[in-house]
Amino acid sequence: MISYGKPSTRTSPSRRRCRDRPAPDKQDGDCYTVAMRYLVLIGLIVGGLLGYYVLWSHLADQVALRANAWIEGQRRQGRTVTYENQRLWGFPYRLSMTLTKASWADTPNPLGWHLEAEEITAHLQLWDLHHAIFDLPGRLTIGWRADGGDRQMTLTSQRFRASLVADGAGNWLRAAADLTKPQLSDAPAGAAATIWSAEKLLLHSRRTGNVPPSADLAVQLDGIMLPVAIDSPLGHQVQGLRLVGNARGSLFGRTPEEMLTSWRESGGVVDLSIMTLTWGEFYIDGSGSLALDRQFRPIGAMSGKLGGIETAADILVAAGTMSLQQGAAAKSLMAPQPVLRTEKGMAYQEGSLTAQDGMLSLGPVPLFSLPSVLPGH
Repeated sequence: MISYGKPSTRTSPSRRRCRDRPAPDKQDGDCYTVAMRYLVLIGLIVGGLLGYYVLWSHLADQVALRANAWIEGQRRQGRTVTYENQRLWGFPYRLSMTLTKASWADTPNPLGWHLEAEEITAHLQLWDLHHAIFDLPGRLTIGWRADGGDRQMTLTSQRFRASLVADGAGNWLRAAADLTKPQLSDAPAGAAATIWSAEKLLLHSRRTGNVPPSADLAVQLDGIMLPVAIDSPLGHQVQGLRLVGNARGSLFGRTPEEMLTSWRESGGVVDLSIMTLTWGEFYIDGSGSLALDRQFRPIGAMSGKLGGIETAADILVAAGTMSLQQGAAAKSLMAPQPVLRTEKGMAYQEGSLTAQDGMLSLGPVPLFSLPSVLPGH
Protein backbone atom coordinates (compact mmCIF):
# COMPACT_ATOMS: atom_id res chain seq x y z
CA MET A 1 0.00 0.00 0.00
CA ILE A 2 1.33 3.34 -0.99
CA SER A 3 0.88 6.22 1.39
CA TYR A 4 1.31 9.88 0.58
CA GLY A 5 2.89 12.08 3.15
CA LYS A 6 3.49 15.81 3.35
CA PRO A 7 5.88 17.34 0.86
CA SER A 8 9.46 17.32 1.99
CA THR A 9 10.65 20.54 3.61
CA ARG A 10 14.22 19.48 4.04
CA THR A 11 16.82 22.16 3.66
CA SER A 12 20.53 21.92 3.06
CA PRO A 13 22.65 21.05 6.09
CA SER A 14 24.37 24.42 6.05
CA ARG A 15 21.10 26.35 6.00
CA ARG A 16 19.66 24.09 8.77
CA ARG A 17 22.65 24.77 10.92
CA CYS A 18 22.38 28.53 10.29
CA ARG A 19 18.68 28.39 11.16
CA ASP A 20 18.81 26.06 14.19
CA ARG A 21 21.97 27.16 15.93
CA PRO A 22 21.80 29.78 18.63
CA ALA A 23 22.66 33.28 17.54
CA PRO A 24 26.28 33.26 18.74
CA ASP A 25 26.97 30.10 16.74
CA LYS A 26 25.67 31.35 13.34
CA GLN A 27 28.93 32.95 12.31
CA ASP A 28 30.49 29.71 11.19
CA GLY A 29 31.98 29.21 7.75
CA ASP A 30 28.86 27.72 6.10
CA CYS A 31 26.62 30.63 7.12
CA TYR A 32 29.22 33.11 5.91
CA THR A 33 29.40 31.39 2.50
CA VAL A 34 25.60 31.51 2.01
CA ALA A 35 25.46 35.19 2.96
CA MET A 36 28.30 36.03 0.60
CA ARG A 37 26.54 34.32 -2.29
CA TYR A 38 23.48 36.50 -1.79
CA LEU A 39 25.61 39.61 -1.46
CA VAL A 40 27.53 38.78 -4.64
CA LEU A 41 24.27 38.17 -6.52
CA ILE A 42 22.81 41.46 -5.32
CA GLY A 43 26.04 43.24 -6.18
CA LEU A 44 26.03 41.81 -9.72
CA ILE A 45 22.44 42.92 -10.28
CA VAL A 46 23.10 46.42 -8.95
CA GLY A 47 26.34 46.68 -10.90
CA GLY A 48 24.64 45.50 -14.08
CA LEU A 49 21.90 48.09 -13.70
CA LEU A 50 24.41 50.85 -13.04
CA GLY A 51 26.52 49.75 -15.99
CA TYR A 52 23.48 49.70 -18.26
CA TYR A 53 22.51 53.19 -17.13
CA VAL A 54 26.05 54.44 -17.75
CA LEU A 55 25.97 52.88 -21.24
CA TRP A 56 22.55 54.42 -21.97
CA SER A 57 23.75 57.84 -20.78
CA HIS A 58 26.86 57.58 -22.95
CA LEU A 59 24.83 56.66 -26.04
CA ALA A 60 22.34 59.45 -25.30
CA ASP A 61 25.23 61.92 -25.17
CA GLN A 62 26.50 60.58 -28.51
CA VAL A 63 23.07 61.06 -30.09
CA ALA A 64 22.91 64.63 -28.79
CA LEU A 65 26.42 65.32 -30.14
CA ARG A 66 25.50 63.98 -33.58
CA ALA A 67 22.33 66.06 -33.67
CA ASN A 68 24.23 69.20 -32.68
CA ALA A 69 26.96 68.45 -35.23
CA TRP A 70 24.31 68.16 -37.97
CA ILE A 71 22.77 71.46 -36.88
CA GLU A 72 26.16 73.19 -36.96
CA GLY A 73 26.83 71.72 -40.41
CA GLN A 74 23.56 73.16 -41.69
CA ARG A 75 24.41 76.55 -40.23
CA ARG A 76 27.80 76.54 -41.95
CA GLN A 77 25.96 76.11 -45.25
CA GLY A 78 23.90 79.22 -44.56
CA ARG A 79 20.80 77.41 -43.36
CA THR A 80 19.04 78.16 -40.09
CA VAL A 81 18.05 75.47 -37.58
CA THR A 82 16.31 76.42 -34.35
CA TYR A 83 14.25 74.74 -31.65
CA GLU A 84 12.70 75.82 -28.38
CA ASN A 85 13.52 72.79 -26.25
CA GLN A 86 15.50 69.55 -26.51
CA ARG A 87 14.73 66.53 -24.34
CA LEU A 88 16.51 63.16 -24.16
CA TRP A 89 14.45 60.29 -22.77
CA GLY A 90 13.46 56.66 -23.38
CA PHE A 91 15.41 54.82 -20.65
CA PRO A 92 15.66 51.84 -20.45
CA TYR A 93 14.31 50.54 -23.77
CA ARG A 94 15.30 53.17 -26.32
CA LEU A 95 17.07 56.45 -27.01
CA SER A 96 14.60 59.22 -27.80
CA MET A 97 15.08 62.89 -28.55
CA THR A 98 12.23 65.38 -28.75
CA LEU A 99 12.54 68.86 -30.26
CA THR A 100 9.71 71.32 -29.76
CA LYS A 101 9.01 74.33 -31.97
CA ALA A 102 11.65 73.16 -34.44
CA SER A 103 12.35 75.02 -37.67
CA TRP A 104 14.70 74.72 -40.67
CA ALA A 105 15.21 77.45 -43.28
CA ASP A 106 17.33 77.49 -46.44
CA THR A 107 17.55 81.24 -46.89
CA PRO A 108 20.26 81.22 -49.63
CA ASN A 109 18.05 79.05 -51.84
CA PRO A 110 16.22 81.03 -54.54
CA LEU A 111 12.92 79.63 -53.26
CA GLY A 112 13.78 80.19 -49.60
CA TRP A 113 12.46 76.84 -48.39
CA HIS A 114 11.56 76.65 -44.71
CA LEU A 115 9.94 74.01 -42.51
CA GLU A 116 8.33 74.38 -39.10
CA ALA A 117 7.15 71.55 -36.86
CA GLU A 118 5.36 71.78 -33.55
CA GLU A 119 7.24 68.71 -32.34
CA ILE A 120 9.63 66.11 -33.72
CA THR A 121 10.65 62.97 -31.85
CA ALA A 122 13.35 60.58 -33.02
CA HIS A 123 13.61 57.07 -31.53
CA LEU A 124 16.71 54.85 -31.70
CA GLN A 125 17.09 51.28 -30.49
CA LEU A 126 20.21 50.63 -28.42
CA TRP A 127 21.19 47.67 -30.60
CA ASP A 128 20.68 49.51 -33.92
CA LEU A 129 21.66 53.17 -33.89
CA HIS A 130 21.44 53.40 -37.69
CA HIS A 131 17.65 52.96 -37.73
CA ALA A 132 15.66 56.01 -36.63
CA ILE A 133 11.89 56.20 -36.20
CA PHE A 134 10.27 59.64 -36.23
CA ASP A 135 6.98 60.84 -34.78
CA LEU A 136 5.61 64.17 -36.00
CA PRO A 137 2.42 65.05 -34.13
CA GLY A 138 0.70 68.37 -34.71
CA ARG A 139 1.21 70.67 -37.69
CA LEU A 140 4.03 70.69 -40.20
CA THR A 141 4.33 73.96 -42.15
CA ILE A 142 6.12 74.12 -45.50
CA GLY A 143 6.99 77.56 -46.87
CA TRP A 144 8.72 79.04 -49.92
CA ARG A 145 9.02 82.22 -51.98
CA ALA A 146 6.97 82.53 -55.17
CA ASP A 147 5.57 85.35 -57.33
CA GLY A 148 7.36 87.97 -55.27
CA GLY A 149 5.82 86.85 -51.99
CA ASP A 150 5.86 84.11 -49.38
CA ARG A 151 3.73 80.99 -49.78
CA GLN A 152 3.09 78.24 -47.30
CA MET A 153 1.07 75.09 -46.78
CA THR A 154 0.24 73.18 -43.64
CA LEU A 155 0.16 69.42 -43.31
CA THR A 156 -1.82 67.83 -40.47
CA SER A 157 -2.63 64.19 -39.78
CA GLN A 158 -4.00 61.94 -37.08
CA ARG A 159 -0.72 60.03 -37.12
CA PHE A 160 2.56 60.77 -38.89
CA ARG A 161 5.33 58.24 -38.44
CA ALA A 162 8.46 57.94 -40.57
CA SER A 163 11.63 55.87 -40.49
CA LEU A 164 15.14 56.14 -41.91
CA VAL A 165 17.87 53.51 -42.12
CA ALA A 166 21.42 54.69 -42.88
CA ASP A 167 24.80 53.00 -43.25
CA GLY A 168 27.92 53.76 -41.24
CA ALA A 169 28.84 56.65 -43.54
CA GLY A 170 25.46 58.33 -43.10
CA ASN A 171 24.09 57.40 -46.55
CA TRP A 172 20.41 56.51 -46.54
CA LEU A 173 19.45 52.92 -47.30
CA ARG A 174 15.71 52.80 -46.62
CA ALA A 175 13.07 55.44 -45.90
CA ALA A 176 9.35 55.20 -45.20
CA ALA A 177 6.40 57.32 -44.09
CA ASP A 178 2.98 56.34 -42.79
CA LEU A 179 0.28 59.02 -42.51
CA THR A 180 -3.27 58.51 -41.30
CA LYS A 181 -5.87 61.03 -42.51
CA PRO A 182 -3.37 63.59 -43.87
CA GLN A 183 -4.75 67.00 -44.84
CA LEU A 184 -2.93 69.71 -46.76
CA SER A 185 -4.22 73.28 -46.51
CA ASP A 186 -2.87 76.68 -47.50
CA ALA A 187 -3.23 78.35 -44.09
CA PRO A 188 -1.36 77.49 -40.87
CA ALA A 189 -4.46 77.61 -38.73
CA GLY A 190 -6.62 75.81 -41.28
CA ALA A 191 -8.70 78.93 -42.00
CA ALA A 192 -8.67 78.30 -45.74
CA ALA A 193 -10.28 75.36 -47.49
CA THR A 194 -8.42 72.07 -47.46
CA ILE A 195 -6.49 71.63 -50.69
CA TRP A 196 -5.97 67.89 -50.50
CA SER A 197 -6.76 65.05 -48.12
CA ALA A 198 -6.65 61.26 -47.93
CA GLU A 199 -7.58 58.46 -45.60
CA LYS A 200 -4.14 56.86 -45.80
CA LEU A 201 -0.75 57.64 -47.31
CA LEU A 202 2.12 55.14 -47.38
CA LEU A 203 5.56 55.83 -48.86
CA HIS A 204 8.47 53.39 -49.04
CA SER A 205 11.86 53.75 -50.68
CA ARG A 206 14.90 51.48 -50.76
CA ARG A 207 18.26 52.43 -52.24
CA THR A 208 19.31 49.93 -54.91
CA GLY A 209 22.31 51.51 -56.65
CA ASN A 210 24.69 54.45 -56.86
CA VAL A 211 25.83 54.42 -60.52
CA PRO A 212 23.39 55.44 -61.78
CA PRO A 213 21.47 56.35 -58.63
CA SER A 214 18.38 54.19 -58.32
CA ALA A 215 15.79 53.33 -55.70
CA ASP A 216 12.80 51.06 -55.36
CA LEU A 217 9.65 53.07 -54.65
CA ALA A 218 6.16 52.24 -53.40
CA VAL A 219 3.31 54.74 -52.99
CA GLN A 220 -0.19 53.99 -51.76
CA LEU A 221 -3.01 56.50 -51.34
CA ASP A 222 -6.51 55.58 -50.18
CA GLY A 223 -9.62 57.76 -50.05
CA ILE A 224 -8.15 60.77 -51.85
CA MET A 225 -10.21 63.97 -51.87
CA LEU A 226 -9.14 66.54 -54.48
CA PRO A 227 -9.61 70.30 -54.01
CA VAL A 228 -13.09 71.56 -54.76
CA ALA A 229 -11.55 74.54 -56.57
CA ILE A 230 -10.05 72.48 -59.39
CA ASP A 231 -12.03 71.38 -62.41
CA SER A 232 -12.23 67.58 -62.17
CA PRO A 233 -14.62 65.99 -64.70
CA LEU A 234 -14.19 62.52 -63.15
CA GLY A 235 -15.10 63.82 -59.68
CA HIS A 236 -13.13 64.99 -56.68
CA GLN A 237 -12.96 61.63 -54.91
CA VAL A 238 -10.32 59.11 -55.95
CA GLN A 239 -10.81 55.74 -54.30
CA GLY A 240 -7.21 54.62 -54.49
CA LEU A 241 -3.81 54.93 -56.14
CA ARG A 242 -0.93 52.46 -55.89
CA LEU A 243 2.46 52.69 -57.59
CA VAL A 244 5.34 50.23 -57.20
CA GLY A 245 8.52 50.43 -59.22
CA ASN A 246 12.09 51.62 -59.56
CA ALA A 247 13.34 55.17 -60.19
CA ARG A 248 16.71 55.83 -61.84
CA GLY A 249 18.60 59.04 -62.43
CA SER A 250 20.53 61.75 -60.59
CA LEU A 251 18.57 64.37 -58.70
CA PHE A 252 20.34 67.56 -57.62
CA GLY A 253 19.86 71.31 -57.77
CA ARG A 254 18.45 74.16 -55.69
CA THR A 255 15.03 74.55 -57.29
CA PRO A 256 12.42 72.03 -58.53
CA GLU A 257 13.24 72.99 -62.14
CA GLU A 258 16.96 72.38 -61.62
CA MET A 259 16.31 69.06 -59.88
CA LEU A 260 13.91 67.80 -62.55
CA THR A 261 16.29 68.97 -65.29
CA SER A 262 19.20 67.07 -63.74
CA TRP A 263 17.01 63.99 -63.40
CA ARG A 264 15.80 64.20 -66.99
CA GLU A 265 19.26 64.87 -68.45
CA SER A 266 20.76 61.93 -66.53
CA GLY A 267 18.27 59.55 -68.16
CA GLY A 268 15.73 59.69 -65.38
CA VAL A 269 12.96 57.14 -65.71
CA VAL A 270 10.48 55.41 -63.43
CA ASP A 271 9.70 51.79 -64.29
CA LEU A 272 6.41 50.77 -62.68
CA SER A 273 5.65 47.10 -62.12
CA ILE A 274 2.32 48.02 -60.49
CA MET A 275 0.19 50.99 -61.55
CA THR A 276 -3.31 50.88 -60.09
CA LEU A 277 -5.86 53.71 -60.09
CA THR A 278 -9.54 53.63 -59.16
CA TRP A 279 -11.32 56.91 -59.87
CA GLY A 280 -15.08 56.64 -59.92
CA GLU A 281 -15.90 54.10 -62.63
CA PHE A 282 -12.49 54.59 -64.26
CA TYR A 283 -10.03 51.81 -63.44
CA ILE A 284 -6.40 51.12 -64.38
CA ASP A 285 -4.28 48.15 -63.35
CA GLY A 286 -1.10 47.59 -65.33
CA SER A 287 2.61 48.30 -65.68
CA GLY A 288 4.69 50.77 -67.64
CA SER A 289 7.28 53.53 -67.48
CA LEU A 290 7.32 57.30 -67.05
CA ALA A 291 9.81 60.10 -67.79
CA LEU A 292 9.74 63.84 -68.66
CA ASP A 293 10.14 65.58 -72.01
CA ARG A 294 11.81 68.97 -72.66
CA GLN A 295 8.72 70.84 -71.51
CA PHE A 296 8.55 68.75 -68.32
CA ARG A 297 5.47 66.94 -69.57
CA PRO A 298 4.94 63.23 -68.76
CA ILE A 299 6.15 60.81 -71.38
CA GLY A 300 5.74 57.05 -71.26
CA ALA A 301 3.43 54.11 -71.79
CA MET A 302 1.48 51.53 -69.81
CA SER A 303 -0.59 48.48 -70.64
CA GLY A 304 -2.93 46.30 -68.67
CA LYS A 305 -6.53 46.36 -67.45
CA LEU A 306 -8.67 49.37 -68.32
CA GLY A 307 -12.17 49.77 -66.90
CA GLY A 308 -14.92 52.34 -67.36
CA ILE A 309 -13.48 53.69 -70.63
CA GLU A 310 -16.87 54.37 -72.21
CA THR A 311 -18.21 56.13 -69.11
CA ALA A 312 -15.02 58.17 -68.72
CA ALA A 313 -15.11 59.15 -72.40
CA ASP A 314 -18.69 60.41 -72.09
CA ILE A 315 -17.80 62.43 -68.97
CA LEU A 316 -14.72 63.98 -70.58
CA VAL A 317 -16.63 64.84 -73.75
CA ALA A 318 -19.40 66.49 -71.71
CA ALA A 319 -16.78 68.50 -69.81
CA GLY A 320 -15.09 69.64 -73.02
CA THR A 321 -11.81 67.89 -72.20
CA MET A 322 -12.25 65.58 -75.20
CA SER A 323 -13.93 66.25 -78.52
CA LEU A 324 -16.96 64.28 -79.59
CA GLN A 325 -14.89 62.58 -82.30
CA GLN A 326 -12.18 61.58 -79.81
CA GLY A 327 -14.74 60.13 -77.44
CA ALA A 328 -16.40 58.13 -80.21
CA ALA A 329 -13.01 56.86 -81.45
CA ALA A 330 -12.01 55.73 -77.94
CA LYS A 331 -15.26 53.81 -77.44
CA SER A 332 -15.13 52.16 -80.86
CA LEU A 333 -11.49 51.13 -80.22
CA MET A 334 -12.45 49.31 -77.02
CA ALA A 335 -15.76 47.87 -78.28
CA PRO A 336 -14.27 44.70 -79.90
CA GLN A 337 -12.30 43.86 -76.74
CA PRO A 338 -13.90 41.22 -74.46
CA VAL A 339 -15.17 42.44 -71.11
CA LEU A 340 -13.60 40.62 -68.15
CA ARG A 341 -13.97 41.03 -64.40
CA THR A 342 -11.50 41.33 -61.56
CA GLU A 343 -11.70 39.30 -58.34
CA LYS A 344 -13.72 42.15 -56.85
CA GLY A 345 -16.17 42.07 -59.74
CA MET A 346 -14.95 45.21 -61.53
CA ALA A 347 -15.35 45.08 -65.32
CA TYR A 348 -12.29 45.76 -67.48
CA GLN A 349 -10.78 45.34 -70.93
CA GLU A 350 -7.19 44.92 -72.02
CA GLY A 351 -5.65 48.09 -73.46
CA SER A 352 -2.74 50.52 -73.43
CA LEU A 353 -2.17 54.21 -72.73
CA THR A 354 0.70 56.35 -74.02
CA ALA A 355 1.89 59.85 -73.16
CA GLN A 356 3.91 61.62 -75.84
CA ASP A 357 4.26 65.18 -77.13
CA GLY A 358 1.99 66.42 -74.38
CA MET A 359 -0.91 64.16 -75.38
CA LEU A 360 -2.44 61.13 -73.64
CA SER A 361 -3.59 58.50 -76.12
CA LEU A 362 -5.59 55.28 -75.85
CA GLY A 363 -3.77 53.07 -78.32
CA PRO A 364 -3.62 55.19 -81.51
CA VAL A 365 -6.50 57.44 -80.42
CA PRO A 366 -5.49 60.83 -78.89
CA LEU A 367 -7.56 61.66 -75.81
CA PHE A 368 -6.50 64.97 -74.24
CA SER A 369 -3.43 67.15 -73.64
CA LEU A 370 -1.13 66.74 -70.63
CA PRO A 371 0.21 69.82 -68.82
CA SER A 372 3.72 70.32 -67.49
CA VAL A 373 4.41 69.07 -63.98
CA LEU A 374 5.96 72.50 -63.26
CA PRO A 375 3.57 75.47 -63.04
CA GLY A 376 4.30 78.13 -65.61
CA HIS A 377 5.83 75.80 -68.20
